[in-house]
Amino acid sequence: MGTSYSWHPGARGLRSRWPITPALLPDELLSSWLVRAALAHGCSPESLTSTAWPGYRAFCRDIDRGMENGRLSALVKATGITYRELSSSTLQSAVQSLLGTENQYPVGVLPWILVLGCRKQFHAGGLQCCPDCMDLPDPHYVIQNRLAWHTVCPAHHVQLIDHCDHCYAALQPALLHPGALMSNCHQCGKGLSSFHRLPAAPQALAFQMLVDRSCGKPMCFGNIELCFRDWMSTARAMITFLQTAARHPSANVERFCEAIGFDPAWRQRTLSGLPFEYLRPGERARLLGNVVVIMQAGPEKFMEMAINASLPESILPLPVSNAPRLLIHMASVLTKHPRKTTSQTCHKPSHDQRQVLRMWIRLQRRVRRNDI
Repeated sequence: MGTSYSWHPGARGLRSRWPITPALLPDELLSSWLVRAALAHGCSPESLTSTAWPGYRAFCRDIDRGMENGRLSALVKATGITYRELSSSTLQSAVQSLLGTENQYPVGVLPWILVLGCRKQFHAGGLQCCPDCMDLPDPHYVIQNRLAWHTVCPAHHVQLIDHCDHCYAALQPALLHPGALMSNCHQCGKGLSSFHRLPAAPQALAFQMLVDRSCGKPMCFGNIELCFRDWMSTARAMITFLQTAARHPSANVERFCEAIGFDPAWRQRTLSGLPFEYLRPGERARLLGNVVVIMQAGPEKFMEMAINASLPESILPLPVSNAPRLLIHMASVLTKHPRKTTSQTCHKPSHDQRQVLRMWIRLQRRVRRNDI
């Protein structure tokens, strides 16, 4: 994939019980490898995994986030690939680097880990991929494309995709039928390599390459060095800052954003109104492009401009737990406004075009999640 950081080198099975066991490719996701193995056997992914895990519907959950020791051990016996190699094909290493936790199977929405929105066999969000990479001899899905800071392919400089161009289905290779190709949409059968290419956003690519090069190492926020976890936590808080600023624009917010050098696109609200980890690649790329500006400016410049613009403290919500000290200090200089009492006046709700579109997108997600 041409990335500057590798999560695992790949592996081959020894003395596998399965008739066909394809090699686990470098940085390939566990779910992607299981789907390729199923297609090689000419059966559905659900049928193949049931031989290792009887009665366990593997693809009704996000198995890439991690699995219990017993299930991975059963897969080791079936495939001949070691426990360590299989574990490295999940997101456990990425979660540990981002959160500093040893929890094998964390629950809930995790910062910087894309959410699939699993409901039975259907997912509200699709797996990301590069349409050009899907045209290569061994198309597959990699760990990097489950990380929310990845929005473009560094090898082909195009924006990643997570939905079908033709039927708009979320990309779910686990629903591919026997005889299908890994590079096809499971719903309409169109080849992913035929999709329209969007050019990479330069600032989003810069952020992506910066994080990949520094993964697990100290990083600089302006002139201040932070550990990787604190830097990523601060960058995630800046994304929340941008989303809040777009939802509640004001003259003070406009003055701050213009002074720090944001792209005018910061004013665009996300159509769905969902948290960062739920968003499409294009929406995340736009946010990351402006986060680069803040992280290069540094905390001193941020605080100075925030004071000059009298930004309210509500515009920078802190993480619920383990907020970096520097981030707490940055939030402390924001203006504290007294809480407004609720008015008894009833206001007629407005339904502008963007609001209706957001409600429509949310309804589509609920319909897909509930399998209606």
